[in-house]
Amino acid sequence: MDILKNSEKYTVFKIKKKNKTFILKVSNRKPLKIFKEINHIKKLKKSSFFFNKKIPSITEHGKISKGINKHKGYYLMNFVKGPTLSEIFQKNLLNIKKREKLLNEVLSSLINEIKIAKLTKKKNSFELFKKLFKDEYSKILKKDIFKNLLNRKKILINNKIYHNISHCLNVIFNTKKIKSLKKYYNSICFVNHWNFHGGDIIFRKKKINKFMLIDPDSSWKYNDPFFSIARLIYTYPHDTMEYDKYFLVSKDFLKKIKKKPISFKIKYNWGSKIKKNYESIFSNFYNNFDKKNLIFSKLSETEFLRFNLSLILCFLRGINANYQPKVNFLMDKSNNFQNKGLFIYLFFLIFLNKFTKKIS
Repeated sequence: MDILKNSEKYTVFKIKKKNKTFILKVSNRKPLKIFKEINHIKKLKKSSFFFNKKIPSITEHGKISKGINKHKGYYLMNFVKGPTLSEIFQKNLLNIKKREKLLNEVLSSLINEIKIAKLTKKKNSFELFKKLFKDEYSKILKKDIFKNLLNRKKILINNKIYHNISHCLNVIFNTKKIKSLKKYYNSICFVNHWNFHGGDIIFRKKKINKFMLIDPDSSWKYNDPFFSIARLIYTYPHDTMEYDKYFLVSKDFLKKIKKKPISFKIKYNWGSKIKKNYESIFSNFYNNFDKKNLIFSKLSETEFLRFNLSLILCFLRGINANYQPKVNFLMDKSNNFQNKGLFIYLFFLIFLNKFTKKIS
């Protein structure tokens, strides 16, 4: 038995049973959460032929009856052997042309499925969607480390000034394009994967057309199905944060003086080759908003807006999900530190300002 992942919420094991290999996922909290995930997977597999084929089957589930994990909820799922999309970037498994081809093929399949997702016909769909933004932003407001930041109109990142989150969101939701989208928006979905993260896409035998999807996010009651695609594009900052391949530099992020913007610098410590692997694929989504982009050439104007709004929501959720009340100061210099939620916040702010300028 090998431990593949261990967190406060879940422990994931790789086990062998009757000469077959399985994933054993155990809930470290209340069993209801993992039962919710099991039901979500079942609904998702029933929702379309695509998800039924791409999501591995659950072979067993229930409560553990004895041992150290007694009474904890669990499920067994068929193990999928092969590299994840994130591992392909991190282990240099393909050259740039093959990576671009791989991502293009995968995105085409995922976008096609997203476009035919079953949507609700509620008249207030856009207000329901917008409520998700308000809920995540209100949670950020309550977190101590962000209170001082959110009170600032502008923040200095890598020697450039950026408008803060509230300003950008206010501009975006009051643009002509978003107001027009609001009139015809009926894109709320109650069952979808919501989590096409690079660690959740596994390529069997490294073949492009033989990928599988794991770990759908069952925490959303509803969302725009484009959130699943946004979660894939979020892979680069997520992996950077998750593997601590960054550090932040600031002398004054706790200062109370409001006359000058608080200043940060973002530094990366991926190897240069791995950083290039990620950026060659993902940087376009954060810097360019034209048809040369792998995804944007496949989307209508309405879908383009839905995707980018979903990406904004994905970042807001990411700031909350990775919140750390304390900063981890590095030993060599007191101005150098790590904080996962703050890294996502700053990365997001750069993208958010560029997108705001694009549509305003």
